[in-house]
Amino acid sequence: MNSDDLLASVKRKISFPSSQNTFTDADILAFANEELMISQVPSILQFHEEYFVAKQVSPIISNQSAYAVPTRAIGMKLRQVAWCDNVNGPDYPYNGNLFEMTRIDAEDKPFFQSSVGADRAVHKYYIEGNNINLIPSIVTNPTGSIVMYYFQRPNMLTTTDQAATIQNFSIAVTVGTVVAGDTLTITNQNSTATVFTAVVSGATGNQFNIGGTPTITATNLAAAIQANGVATATSANAVVTIVFGYVAFTFVASSANLTVDTKTGFIVNQVPSTFVANSICDMLQTKPGHQTRAISITLKSIAGMTIFFNTTDVPSTLVTGDYVCLENQCIIPQIPPDLHNGLAERTAARILAALGDMQGLQASGQKIQEIEKNQGMLLDNRTEGEPRKILARHSLLRYGKMGTSRRL
Repeated sequence: MNSDDLLASVKRKISFPSSQNTFTDADILAFANEELMISQVPSILQFHEEYFVAKQVSPIISNQSAYAVPTRAIGMKLRQVAWCDNVNGPDYPYNGNLFEMTRIDAEDKPFFQSSVGADRAVHKYYIEGNNINLIPSIVTNPTGSIVMYYFQRPNMLTTTDQAATIQNFSIAVTVGTVVAGDTLTITNQNSTATVFTAVVSGATGNQFNIGGTPTITATNLAAAIQANGVATATSANAVVTIVFGYVAFTFVASSANLTVDTKTGFIVNQVPSTFVANSICDMLQTKPGHQTRAISITLKSIAGMTIFFNTTDVPSTLVTGDYVCLENQCIIPQIPPDLHNGLAERTAARILAALGDMQGLQASGQKIQEIEKNQGMLLDNRTEGEPRKILARHSLLRYGKMGTSRRL
């Protein structure tokens, strides 16, 4: 249910006259956003089934002991803090070991600040304001990173005209003075590599002829890619634009004679009027889960129906059909889709209360109680066939095991 569907559902529930001008669509979505954070999110978190969990990896910096709690953490609280023995943290592919950290009380700082020697290992912290502070204090040449797991605050609903839905991806390759043997390697989402090789003449298969000018060479390269079918390619002047359906494609040139752009283009259904160069955006999942794929990414430029981001900022999990909004905005409520109707009912109740319709509010309240009663069956115990195993990780038998820190 996107924001248009939500608006239609709310209006249908309360027989909203189309001619009314008391509440705009923006007003209704504002009610929905309030109900989302006041009622829906807390009711989901109470089941402790790891909804909304995200992580932030912060490399440990010399002489810096304080690290900020992620700004999008619900209640500015953390799910867990761990130390990873690799600076890049436990991102995919997994390249670090996690070690448990222990939170101490702020009044115990003097005792732990006096620790020396082996006790200076990174496995204790205290919270001060909205920072976690490592103790003893970090000195020079620290290793590893701090991994903060937190409950990520859902984005606020906005109208669908404020989102750009991804239809395809594109990359530009600038052709220079190509010589025989220069190659462009395209690797698809299945890690299958296709190599296009420049030849002086008589190109066959995945070869392309070197023309009298870079523009002609670009035309030949685009034709070779098009004929292979690994992607769609066109050329203009000395630039080949390659269009592909999976962001996991990679492009590698063997020499500076072929330059792969550092920006990836998103070919979208619309470019919202609020999008301009250097806008800060979020990339979001459309299918159930409705997760935020990437947060606070800078939009580099816009050309027609294509918006460009630095390739290094684009998550590999992004797929066509996902969408882009300004940061902290979304067009699909970021809760399980089975709860979208409940959000619409709560929003309708807020409007009825604002209109002073007590009879309608009473009927809506009864429906909300029914929804809340059934909600537990939808959210609780996400793996019914596999009950949780209780692990006494701090027992004497597990003392010193990998990932378990020394206790205080």
